[in-house]
Amino acid sequence: MVNCNIADKLMKVHTNWGQTIILKERNNNLTYEQLEDLFYALKISASPSAFHGFLCGRLSCGVIEIGELIKISAEWLALSPEQSDAAEVDLQEFYEDSLSNLEDVSFLFKPTLPDDELPLGDRLVAIGDWCSNYISGLGDGMGDSFEFSEDGREALEDLTAIGQISVDFESDDEGERDYTELVEYVRLAVQVIFSDLHPNMKSEESPTIH
Repeated sequence: MVNCNIADKLMKVHTNWGQTIILKERNNNLTYEQLEDLFYALKISASPSAFHGFLCGRLSCGVIEIGELIKISAEWLALSPEQSDAAEVDLQEFYEDSLSNLEDVSFLFKPTLPDDELPLGDRLVAIGDWCSNYISGLGDGMGDSFEFSEDGREALEDLTAIGQISVDFESDDEGERDYTELVEYVRLAVQVIFSDLHPNMKSEESPTIH
């Protein structure tokens, strides 16, 4: 579990950005359920949340050629050549949507997680998978030379801790509120890290898939 008070940290992140960030919905994004259906149809044994976490970590590290990203993703998903070919169009759109959401100044990003109709324990496992694989993807792409800000280091530490989250939440209204705050904190912590990695994004060309 995260050792700090989530509500206090949410306020801190909002204050750092100088505004309340409003999450927008995009109809063309693959949902958790749609990605799960795609994986099932292609017999891919992977968690949609874990894959999205890894992808967002890797995309946060800067420019990457689409061919290289496809290769990295195929290795992570353990795809056969046939599976890779069948999934390429859908996954490329997923890559592009994920990067667009990370870059957007109004912060469209949100982690790909199961629908709220699933039991709380299942959703906690998914957010833990998302965070642990985000850290893994970030480590793969970033190298050892980058220095994070204090807030960035704190965000990294917290996401690492969430990656080891216990599922011992109360399955009641309070547990649901805690989960909602946790997801919101993850969303904002990722933006703090992305800002650290791209401090001049507004004045220079932002990282793109090409």
